Order: sequence, then C-alpha cells, then structure tokens
Amino acid sequence: MTLNVTTAPHPLTELSGSELDESLLALFQEHVEGERGLLEAYAEFRDEGPEYVRYLIDLVLTDESRHHQTFRELVNRLRSDIDWRDYGPQVPYVATVRDQAPALVEATNRLLDFERQDAKSLHALQKELRPVRDTTLFSLLVELMEYDTKKHIAILEFIRHKASGH
Repeated sequence: MTLNVTTAPHPLTELSGSELDESLLALFQEHVEGERGLLEAYAEFRDEGPEYVRYLIDLVLTDESRHHQTFRELVNRLRSDIDWRDYGPQVPYVATVRDQAPALVEATNRLLDFERQDAKSLHALQKELRPVRDTTLFSLLVELMEYDTKKHIAILEFIRHKASGH
C-alpha cells in the first residue's frame, strides 16, 4: 500500500513524512488486518474445546485484543503525523520530564523492587506446584504471571531510563 501524501516533518518526530513513516504505517495496518483473522480463529477454536481450553483461549484472546488495540493506536499515531490531523486514540510520544524526573525515578525504583520481589515469590511458588503440574492449570498460570512480571520490569526500566535523561 503506497500513500501519496507529502507533508513537512512533524515537529515531534523524525519519522513524519518520511518513506519510513509510510512504510511503518503499511506494516502496522497489515498487522491490524491479520490480527482480525487470528482473533476469529481463536474464537472458533475456543468454542470447540473443553472447559480448560476455553479458559486458556480466553486468556489468549484478551492478550490478542490488546495487541490489536495497540497496533490500531500505532496506525493512528503515524496517520496523525502524516496527515497532521488527529486520529485517536494513539500511541503518545516520549516527552522530556525534567521537573518530574526525580519523582518518576523514585517511584519507578519502588515499583521495580516490588516486581522483582514478586518474581522471586512466583518462582518459589512454581516449585511448590510441582505435585499438581499435570492435573491443574496452576503451574501454567503462575508461569504466565512470571512472563507478565518480566514485561512489567521491562516497562518500568524503560520509564526509569527515560526519566533519567537517556
């Protein structure tokens, strides 16, 4: 998909109006379209399985719906930059927050400590679940929470990095 829109660079991003901007837009839009089919396939699979499969597929569908929303917001960000019009909701820019930086770093460090302690706790819990690993979903669900905790740590480290002026 080629867009025939040319604009001056948007003041908030080096991508606006560039070929990369339009290329990313096409890739993001393609992903949005592909996710629709994936969501439908998961919904169909969900309806065919036993209760535990439905439960697990509902977890996947929740994640996939969030992914779909995120890609739509990426598309809206790029379209807004190209057309200089507001398409919302959209992914925000990373802003410099000099006056808020110390408080952000402090809060982020507290939350990172919490998430790292949570990771240790989940890891210890995983060991306790060994006897029921083959007969329950407990171990799998705790493993998924461990992945979420790693994701939370990555998000918080990004916030701290940006708040520290990098």
